[in-house]
Amino acid sequence: MTTIETVVRSFLDGYGQSLSTSNLPGIVNCWEVPALVLSDQEARAVIETAEVEQFFAGAVEWYRAQGLVATKPSSVEIKRLSERLVSVDARWSEIDTSGVERPSEHSLYILSIADDGQPRIRVAIALAIE
Repeated sequence: MTTIETVVRSFLDGYGQSLSTSNLPGIVNCWEVPALVLSDQEARAVIETAEVEQFFAGAVEWYRAQGLVATKPSSVEIKRLSERLVSVDARWSEIDTSGVERPSEHSLYILSIADDGQPRIRVAIALAIE
């Protein structure tokens, strides 16, 4: 039987792969709207999937301009909050064109498990890299 940890890790791997390959439909499919994005700079309600696509189109372009070619989860802590909600503390690594891997982001997610059994991001919190 598949555990929630296995499902979430597979989800994060797929999300990282979609980010790495600029697969905007794949990225959008990882989000459930409405959603909330929080950081020290802002709190943003995401009402439509088009907003997710627009944001990540710009983000992918910026990452490529910085010489980054891939991202992947490097450390993940998962906690089931309820039958349909999961908390994920994820640290991400970025990989540049020369293959150098370094810490890049620290995010806290609240994932919602949809009727199809797939997790999707409902809350994303950008944290400082420690």
